[in-house]
Amino acid sequence: MKWILAAGGSVCLGVVSVSCRSGSAQPLAAPIGNHDRQPILLSIRPADPLLRYVGRWDFTDPEFPRVGWQGARLEFMFEGSAASVVLDAGSATEYFRVIVDGDRAHGLRFAATPGAVSYHLATDLPSGVHRVELVKETDAGSGSTLHGLALQGFALLEPPPAAMRRIEFYGDSGVAGDSLTSERNASGWKHVGCDLSYAGIVARAFAADYHNVSISGETIAAMQTHYDRRFRDDPAPSWDFTEFPADVVVVDLGSNDIFEVGKAQVKQRYVALLDRLRAAHSDAHIVLFCSRGWSKREPANYAGDVVARYGDRNVSFATFPWLFERYHGCEYDHAGAAAYLVAHLTARLGWEAQPLDVMSGFGSGGDVANGGFEAIAPFGGFGWRYRDDPGVARVVDVARAYEGSCYLRLDAGSTVHQPNPASDGQTVTVTLRLRGASPADRLLLTIDFRDQEQGSAPLKSETRSLDVTTEWAEYTVTAVAPAAPADPVFQTRLTLTVDQGTIDVDGIVMKTE
Repeated sequence: MKWILAAGGSVCLGVVSVSCRSGSAQPLAAPIGNHDRQPILLSIRPADPLLRYVGRWDFTDPEFPRVGWQGARLEFMFEGSAASVVLDAGSATEYFRVIVDGDRAHGLRFAATPGAVSYHLATDLPSGVHRVELVKETDAGSGSTLHGLALQGFALLEPPPAAMRRIEFYGDSGVAGDSLTSERNASGWKHVGCDLSYAGIVARAFAADYHNVSISGETIAAMQTHYDRRFRDDPAPSWDFTEFPADVVVVDLGSNDIFEVGKAQVKQRYVALLDRLRAAHSDAHIVLFCSRGWSKREPANYAGDVVARYGDRNVSFATFPWLFERYHGCEYDHAGAAAYLVAHLTARLGWEAQPLDVMSGFGSGGDVANGGFEAIAPFGGFGWRYRDDPGVARVVDVARAYEGSCYLRLDAGSTVHQPNPASDGQTVTVTLRLRGASPADRLLLTIDFRDQEQGSAPLKSETRSLDVTTEWAEYTVTAVAPAAPADPVFQTRLTLTVDQGTIDVDGIVMKTE
């Protein structure tokens, strides 16, 4: 299978070329007779009933539907070998993701520019039926317009059925997917994503459709003016909630409010927003989903009290540990947050979940995540910051790995670390396997303990120097968290730094008691 994404004035599908640089798409070739089962170029209009739309699309003109919010998608099934789309991104460059036959691990992103332009979605597909999803990853401008599709093949088929469950997400930059493809909190729309954010991961775990109404910098107060819009910056046309009767509503807001008002006012804002959301989603279960572990003032410390006092038995509260440092989360961080929300909804509603389709960078049961380095997120990260350090490499080599097929190689001066939840007085024991390039190679292993304020210095830190050999050997290091610090222990951070030489690492296991 070959996928090609190309922005430009021409899309070539077999024998027909389509040029689309004007204000509206040029007509595509119409289908012809196909008695000999020869592939043809099919022109698909946006109003075709065999196309499935999910999200807050505006069909005021059904031949040119528009959409703004991230996470909105177009789905179709066809028998053929290639597909292209004509899009006008609107007032700004927007990013889209293409998923063919459910293969999200190899889904491709492309940048769509203002003006009606044609883009390849897939080419050289094997013969047969294929499912294509086109997901809007960003909400950068005034909204994007779909002008049409061109398929090389035999027929557009019945689309996948609508999901039986529906989830609506309201959030700030975290849910909007800022810096999703960067472990270093890089800015810019090219790093923003939605399909692999926790909103998308949770929805797929429950086989649900979802909407993602999230804005970078959003507050609880500002969401009261945005929650019912089809387009972020335009109050008209407003959204009709009967078009997507949500079963679950997730609210992940409040982190930005604390820079404007105090605790009492934040609580009032929550209540005002809950009133609006309850009116809009009369039968939905509403979850206040808050992170905890980046500031002592964060609303996660008291949002549970808001829920208790609100008095609606169909409103609940859940938290997850903010282990991203003072950064936005990347894909494997979002998978970790998704695991907490999935567990909450499973316990609360009895929903059964499928395994998450993105690896989690959160340890569980007192252990680290991905201690054997076998898993990898779609953007390339593997749960140990920072994989983009030039001296850090995840090596795939079955013959030379201690276990499995992968291990980590660190050059002199390079470092990786992983944070995990911890509490007062816990004993943390780390066992790992090391191998050096020479007998003089040395690794520094640090275990520290930190409180809820991410930017604060460690409450306690211990470093051990480990001299390694040229063969795999096992090492064990133990540290004990402060028993009763003034600020409770919130997390432990395991850091590996090569003091000398080049060292391979594998089979890391952490136990907490």
